[in-house]
Amino acid sequence: MNQQNGQRHRDEEERRASTSLKILMDISPSKNQTMAELRAKYKSGVSLPIGSPGETVMSLPLPERDGRKESRIKIGTWNVKTMAKPGKIYNATKEMRRLKVHIMGISEMRWPGTGVMDIDEHKVYYSGTQNDTHEYGVGFIVHKSFSQKIKNFIPVSERIIVIQIEAKPVNINLIQIYAPTFDHPDSEVEELYDNIAQIQEKIPKHEITILMGDFNAKLGKGNKTDYIGSQGLGDRNERGDMLENFIEHQEMVALNTFFQQPPRRLYTWRSPQDRPEKVVRNQIDFILINKRYRNCCTSMRTYPGADINSDHVPVIGEFRAKMKTTKRKTQKRCNMRLMKEPKIREEVSHILNEKMENVEENAPIEEQLEFINEMIQNIKDEYLKEDVSREKKKTWMTDNILNLMEERRMNKGNTIEYRRLNNQIRKEIREAKEKEKTQNCLEIEAYQRMYDDFNVHRKVKEVTGRFKRRQYGKLLDKDGKIIIEQQEKKERWMQYVEELFEDDRGMMDEITGDSGPSIMENEVEIAIKQMKEGKAAGPDNLEIEFMKLLNETGVKKLTKMYNKIYETGILPQPWLTSEFITLPKSTGAKRCEEYRTISLMSHLLKLFLKIIHRRIYKLCEEQIAPNQFGFLNAVGTREALFSVQVLIQRSRDVNSNVFACLIDYKKAFDRVKHEMMVEILKQIGTDARTINIITNLYWNQTAVLKIDGEHTDEVQILRGVRQGCVLSPILFNLYSEHIFREALNDMEEGIPINGIRLNNLRYADDTIMLADTIEGLQKLMTKIAEVSSSYGLDINASKTKLMIISKEQISSDAQIIVNQVRIERVTQCQYLGTCINEAWDNSQEVKCRIAKARNVFNSMDSVFKSHNLTLDTKTRLLKCYVFSVLLYGVETWTLTEAITNKLRAFELWLYRRMLRISWIQKITNAEVLRRMNKEAGRKILRDEKCKSLLY
Repeated sequence: MNQQNGQRHRDEEERRASTSLKILMDISPSKNQTMAELRAKYKSGVSLPIGSPGETVMSLPLPERDGRKESRIKIGTWNVKTMAKPGKIYNATKEMRRLKVHIMGISEMRWPGTGVMDIDEHKVYYSGTQNDTHEYGVGFIVHKSFSQKIKNFIPVSERIIVIQIEAKPVNINLIQIYAPTFDHPDSEVEELYDNIAQIQEKIPKHEITILMGDFNAKLGKGNKTDYIGSQGLGDRNERGDMLENFIEHQEMVALNTFFQQPPRRLYTWRSPQDRPEKVVRNQIDFILINKRYRNCCTSMRTYPGADINSDHVPVIGEFRAKMKTTKRKTQKRCNMRLMKEPKIREEVSHILNEKMENVEENAPIEEQLEFINEMIQNIKDEYLKEDVSREKKKTWMTDNILNLMEERRMNKGNTIEYRRLNNQIRKEIREAKEKEKTQNCLEIEAYQRMYDDFNVHRKVKEVTGRFKRRQYGKLLDKDGKIIIEQQEKKERWMQYVEELFEDDRGMMDEITGDSGPSIMENEVEIAIKQMKEGKAAGPDNLEIEFMKLLNETGVKKLTKMYNKIYETGILPQPWLTSEFITLPKSTGAKRCEEYRTISLMSHLLKLFLKIIHRRIYKLCEEQIAPNQFGFLNAVGTREALFSVQVLIQRSRDVNSNVFACLIDYKKAFDRVKHEMMVEILKQIGTDARTINIITNLYWNQTAVLKIDGEHTDEVQILRGVRQGCVLSPILFNLYSEHIFREALNDMEEGIPINGIRLNNLRYADDTIMLADTIEGLQKLMTKIAEVSSSYGLDINASKTKLMIISKEQISSDAQIIVNQVRIERVTQCQYLGTCINEAWDNSQEVKCRIAKARNVFNSMDSVFKSHNLTLDTKTRLLKCYVFSVLLYGVETWTLTEAITNKLRAFELWLYRRMLRISWIQKITNAEVLRRMNKEAGRKILRDEKCKSLLY
């Protein structure tokens, strides 16, 4: 009876498989042919599909259309022990070419940070630690023919990385992992599996998910279940039980265990105790797939002949899949540096001014802008073609080294010869890298002789690795769960921006009056000269460099267009939409709050607002108190620090206590209320036309966010000053000035100085409140918190700090309460990039400066210690990169003998390493200074301080 039931069940499966084949694959073979194919497959040793009747969409043979055969891709995983050693990445790509692997997942990559890199004809995606340590790490090496199909890349952690591939008929999700080893507690393994499960919850159930990597677990042989085959290796361990539970819960199958292979094609790891007389090898690397798609894998085995100097061997499977033909939108790039060449600049200027004469002055503003944009794009296409510097970068890797790697692979069985070849490869790599460094240094010298500072610094950053690479990271939703799908990312960002700029703003008031003189041509000319070059273009992709080429006729056309906008107060619609890009505030940013949104806007709009800024700057500056140092001409952070230093030092000289509260506002620039801002502009006497322009700009503005190359829908901005706008700094200063003026106008608390009481010092929103008693400081903070809140700015009590500078011992009971939260009292903290402390001792700050400068020097030692750069070039680079870090804030230091000696010792430490003088050589400091053509270190400090005082 059981046999009859089993036969009926198999017949039913075959019947349904035949039906699915016809419907899903859009082919119509005869029933007998389909049944024959299925029977042949069942007899071939490949197990029946689990969880679905017959075969699945992906497991069925793809039909031949127009003479094209089914697509097969080879996907593998490999623990390489480390990719941090020079040359190993090229070794990996060489092995991928030899084994014809399209995608290789890497465990123990050991590259810090996250990113994407091009290596030969491959693209490398990696995810490592966020603390710059070469530990753990995972990645993918993808052939470039497949890299265009990758629609998403998520570096989850140093143990998990995800890429999503667009395929037919369903997408493929690849997850590469590196599980903790046995010296780590089981709790870490459980946490890893929980994180993977969260990721899989976010992946659509109908899509293929392939999970692979070094699991550091043994499933063993003969433990056959619906999820684990009988072709395992060795004995199971406790981690293997944990892996099996995870596999069953996620309804996946371990593909390694379903394909019958000799033991040599099953083991993935060779123990250090492995010997010819005693074989110690295990299967701890696996490739898992959703059970419904198991049969899309046609083969799976290890390749012990592959070599990368690792004790693991790659596991590679062949899968039936078909990639989607995708055409991604790529922004046209142009080489704006070609504008520096006189001939090209002259030609572009001639064409530009000739076509500007055709701008129809009576046409609507939008049509004029469209004509200008189209004209400039045509010029860029013709004269400023794609930047040639973006061509494929030459590598130090040579064919000789690759041949030696192949020879080493052929001698894996000969330990002595293998070690000899490995040492030779390392020697060849050192020589090749030294040759490349020499060539780069010669190029730096060549640029230096041509006074080409741009390329000098570009090359220095290239040699020292100081280029800022794009940072990739995962994004969490409000509940702390990871976001995988691109659409969900865009929706989360839109939700965040809407909440960030949400406000109960009223309707825009009608501005009456036409006060405000028309814009003059010389105003446009001055504004064009003051605009900085090399800035990112806005949504219209128009750079200010072209406006700098306009002749008198072109300026006249631009002036008339600006006057038409200024007189009507109506801004063109393209100007009202900004493009937000997101930049992480710190390494490892995960939530939207941990990113900074930067606005990119049209350069023509920036130019127009620059004219408005020049008109209102003096009026606004007159309203700003002298204790505000932010965004003002002739003052900056150094002056703010100097003022704090002088004020507190004078208080200490007369034995007066200083109670200071360092205020931190929550998103201060994004919380400005538009109605109050416009009202303040009216109060100070701003003309009607300017107010009308600013009002229309803020009430009608929208923004789109650019997330991984894709734009979101428009979001309305209801509060906050515009990021990246030339008006924003002065408008914020004016706004905050009225807050402090209203709050502190009748307050008598503060520190007495020259007959007045000073109670605050500010740099933009970075504020220090000051008083000579704790009670006085409490009154100031209470009033500031109250008035700031009424203006929309809230104090972040958790980040606001209390510091007491006194020569006597102050009781720990002294406290400040803000918004019913006790402010933390600290002995030292950071203010404007410097370290200040209760003892008001500069020695701690000097130590920090020396440590930071030493880190910069060590990161650039390939330049400073090079024999191929002249001493003059190295000295200029030292002053630019190291001394600028070392001497920041030196104007505020009290230079004691001890501090001066520390700085002088560090300066000589730098010179000795630049001259490559060993510590065992008996070279005097005087001789070192003579060789460097320098005087004693005290002169540098004296010069820096005198410069500031003279200024």
